[in-house]
Amino acid sequence: MLRFVRRPAFPGEFNHELIWPLVFLGMLATGWAWFQTGWQLPGCLFMKWTGFPCLGCGGTRCARHLASFDFARAFLFHPLLWTLVLLAATWSLWSLAWWVRRDPLRLRLAADETGWTALRRGFLGLLFLNWLWQCHHLRA
Repeated sequence: MLRFVRRPAFPGEFNHELIWPLVFLGMLATGWAWFQTGWQLPGCLFMKWTGFPCLGCGGTRCARHLASFDFARAFLFHPLLWTLVLLAATWSLWSLAWWVRRDPLRLRLAADETGWTALRRGFLGLLFLNWLWQCHHLRA
């Protein structure tokens, strides 16, 4: 079973409320700087060789549309990346609230072995559904 729990930090525990929002903001800044230069990424070799998109195909176009606040088109190019960016933004806002409130309890995902197995299978299923969508949308 998967569930979110609020608990105090363990001694020496990785500070997720500090590190991941900084990583997210660093990635946003890097992406913004990259798009300002106008540089292009090379084409996908997997798509060139097989005719099918790889799991990352459409990610740059999704990021470009996210940077221009065109969320609908961004979702069309790469639904999974769009969802991950939304989750990262949500976590960053939660972390900001956590730091402002000086909350001693941290939000963590807790699960038993069945829950972790379900989470892994669900993620693999989402990867597969995302790839099917990319095969449909990017090859059309």
